[in-house]
Amino acid sequence: MEFLNPIAFYGLLALPLLLVPYLIRRKPRRVIFSSLLLFTEISSRSSGRPWGRLRLPPIFFLQLLLLTLLILALGEPVFSVRPNKIAIILDNSASMQALEDGKTRFALAKEKARNLLADLSVGGKVDLYLTAPRLEKIAGAPFAPSDAAGTIASLEPYDLGESPVDYNKSLGQLAAEQRYDRVYLLTDHPVRSQSGTARVISLGQPKDNLALTSFQVRRSSLANSRLEAAAEVTNFSAKDQRVRILLRGSGAVLASRELAVAAGKSASVVFEGFPLHPYYEAEIDVRDALPLDNRRFAVPAKSRELRILGISPRPQAVASLRSVPGVSVDVIAPADYERTDRSGYNLEIFHFSTPAVLPRNPALFVLPPDNSLVELARPISRPVVSSWREPHPLTRYINFTLLRPSYARPLRPKVAGEAIMESPDGPLAFAVESQGVRHLVLGFDPFPYLGRENLPVSIFTLNLLDWFFESAAGKETPTGELLSLGVTRQGDWLVTPKGEKIPLKPGQKNFPQTFTQGIYQLNRAGERELFAVNLQDTNESDLRALAPIEIRGETGSPSSSSAFFSFWPYLLLASLALLLLEWFINPRMARLGLHSSSNRMLSRL
Repeated sequence: MEFLNPIAFYGLLALPLLLVPYLIRRKPRRVIFSSLLLFTEISSRSSGRPWGRLRLPPIFFLQLLLLTLLILALGEPVFSVRPNKIAIILDNSASMQALEDGKTRFALAKEKARNLLADLSVGGKVDLYLTAPRLEKIAGAPFAPSDAAGTIASLEPYDLGESPVDYNKSLGQLAAEQRYDRVYLLTDHPVRSQSGTARVISLGQPKDNLALTSFQVRRSSLANSRLEAAAEVTNFSAKDQRVRILLRGSGAVLASRELAVAAGKSASVVFEGFPLHPYYEAEIDVRDALPLDNRRFAVPAKSRELRILGISPRPQAVASLRSVPGVSVDVIAPADYERTDRSGYNLEIFHFSTPAVLPRNPALFVLPPDNSLVELARPISRPVVSSWREPHPLTRYINFTLLRPSYARPLRPKVAGEAIMESPDGPLAFAVESQGVRHLVLGFDPFPYLGRENLPVSIFTLNLLDWFFESAAGKETPTGELLSLGVTRQGDWLVTPKGEKIPLKPGQKNFPQTFTQGIYQLNRAGERELFAVNLQDTNESDLRALAPIEIRGETGSPSSSSAFFSFWPYLLLASLALLLLEWFINPRMARLGLHSSSNRMLSRL
């Protein structure tokens, strides 16, 4: 016998309260009688104490049985037989690496999963599933229990956030379509309710945690080659914390800082004046619940300059940026864009042109035709900049009373973003940032770059180049997203943070299996290129209160009726019958007790 809602048994702790009405004596009332002889025995037992001697009538035991049956019915007891086909779903997201008494939650989940195999009938079959990066079966054919145990032992959690899943719906569909007798989900989410077929096994308790939520290494500006590293720490707890952050370069400690982080807040620290290394690592020097998010990695810019790909029908205008120190520019016609390898560029400038889809590289759009970001309003001459975003890197050092483009078309945004410069007729500069990629749309043409001959526009141009350079230098890849490799050739390979050497196919442009945080190394034609991949889902770091899982109703399959027999409805019917019995006999018991007491007193007279 099993109970689907064992939390109901906490109600048994309240059963002793049933004794209270039988311990409390009623306050005496004054009543006038012609003779007190019949009440001699009663008065001899009276006292001023509020608590009397415990006398339990038979009706008490009937009430006790009634409440016990009700609590048992709320526990939803079922009789079950050994299932023949089950599914075991293991939550392998990043939060399952949190520690519980020296073991990870995922290790505890694997132990529970192996114990579930013992409940299978002879010849039973098992299907194994993982939740990250999506709810997916591990293998096509079902496992025998012994093979399933070996496969479970080899599984490891991923450094990924959990994909959004409606488990109440998904587990029900899984049980119905695959005809499982039982579906088990092992996760660190709390569970509110269960069903006969879909069972959730919750592992772990809420915990406080500290996490490195951001880490970037970049040059101070396009003109300044000095490196700086910025790290952010978030405190997922109810008390203030003080931690030490270590900065490493290629594994060696370069510097450390003390940082105070308020409860539930974030704090940042900046490192400066360190030498150039192929890659960097920031680490919180603390032992907390989730070691995974105590580290982050960063790779400095591949190039010490800003490489720009210009797409323009007027190549000379964009090519004028070559006069800016630290900038290299290649210009192509709009018709050649799709045939061009764009992997080595930090910025794409679409000058009077627009791509079919938004590029994955940072991009500047100058008076673009129809596109998905903005619409262009009617042309205006000599627009006045009426307001601007300040402080902002794009508006530094600019005298906006002198910034008067000869021609402009105000912008009408189609997506959420930020208006950087506005005129009375609409925005002239509109910025959008999505998943770390920056896009800027201008309603006026800042080219050609004229330097001192047009200082307000030239300063704005240098600001936007710095803004894009800062974005390109700090770019990183979240775990679970494609790693852009450019165009690979025969003999190229990739080394993962676990040291696995993976051969790449000729022409392969992306690597999808970025399930581990760390440094990925691409070896191509004798050259090495490094990529930093980090966990960016802060929900995995917040271990205080995970979203509960509730299985509403019965999610059984057609075959599950042979595996479960619920008899809690019968307990509920028995409780109702006892309630009617108690209501029927309780007044009569009281009267019978009064008559017997009166007869005893009369017999003594």
